[in-house]
Amino acid sequence: MGQIPLYQNIVNALKAKIESGELKSGDQLPTEAVISKQYNVSRITSKRALTELENSSLIYRVQGKGSFVNPIHVSTQASAKARKEILLILPFAHNPGLGDYEQGINEYLTNTDYTLHIQSNTIVEERKLLKAALQSTNSGVIFYPLSSICDLGILYQYHLSSYPLVTMDKCIEGIPFQSVVSDNFDGGYQAAKHLIENNHKKITFLSSLKVENSSSIRERYFGYLKALYDNNLIDYGVNDLTDRYLTHDNNNGKEYYIEFIQSVMEEGITGIVAENDLIAIEIIQISKELGLSVPDDLSIVGFDNINLASFVEPKLTTISQDFGQMGYLAAQSLIRLIESPQDHLRENIIVPVQLIERQTVKKL
Repeated sequence: MGQIPLYQNIVNALKAKIESGELKSGDQLPTEAVISKQYNVSRITSKRALTELENSSLIYRVQGKGSFVNPIHVSTQASAKARKEILLILPFAHNPGLGDYEQGINEYLTNTDYTLHIQSNTIVEERKLLKAALQSTNSGVIFYPLSSICDLGILYQYHLSSYPLVTMDKCIEGIPFQSVVSDNFDGGYQAAKHLIENNHKKITFLSSLKVENSSSIRERYFGYLKALYDNNLIDYGVNDLTDRYLTHDNNNGKEYYIEFIQSVMEEGITGIVAENDLIAIEIIQISKELGLSVPDDLSIVGFDNINLASFVEPKLTTISQDFGQMGYLAAQSLIRLIESPQDHLRENIIVPVQLIERQTVKKL
């Protein structure tokens, strides 16, 4: 192998002094003449070394005054070394059903050198947050995607650069990230089976997105279909809500729910498997406004077991996800990926779910 160029020896020496703190933010570096004498090299070599440091943003140069340590670089390096920070990108941070993810992550990180930073996103901001995180000093990212098919371009850049990233709740289509998900298939199966065991023959599936856009919803739907198949029942189709309808502060959302409930009643459907608890609770409330009773006129099973599920009247029968365990396992997987990337298996981790029986399913 060839020898290291003379200028690179100077670069390495000065860089080590900057990163160790021997040369602090704003400190002036030796001049080209001093460097030449100190390292016994020509002025051209010393100038090349300072140029390389400047190109690396380690220093900045002021004409007529000299070269100085870049304060931005020093603070960034110090911050990265001190914090070893994990970023959690989580949608709808104020959603009452998502708090335990954070609890589980922090429980695992307690016995490590890593700390947690949380940023909430929307469908508009998700790409912006992902792009910023890719350029940040975070050690890795735990990502709860809004969809399995959004922002594939920037996410593929994470894959190409081997950036440590673990997804929760959903898998990303076509990109082999480590994912921690609930057993959504079994959850959909249990929800439909519970209705079937209570003699419901006409059951439909209600979703917030098209099933092809979300791996978690798709698995729940497939589980629902399998339960119907195993019991020789007909699928009464998927009713999916558009983003417009999910904006609950306008009238369109409520109108859609009213139309959905009316069509369900007209078809003689008695059971609904809802993709999540918030949608199930919406159905309960609007059914009351229409003079209908849950579960006397319509039975429904939710998914998530958010806090509100046990306080709504009637109390919601639902599929419980272990958010805390998912967060714990996501943090564990990410730290292993950061510290032992070659040894880390990228098989998805599936967390069991549980049916919570309450008051929204009637035995026919």
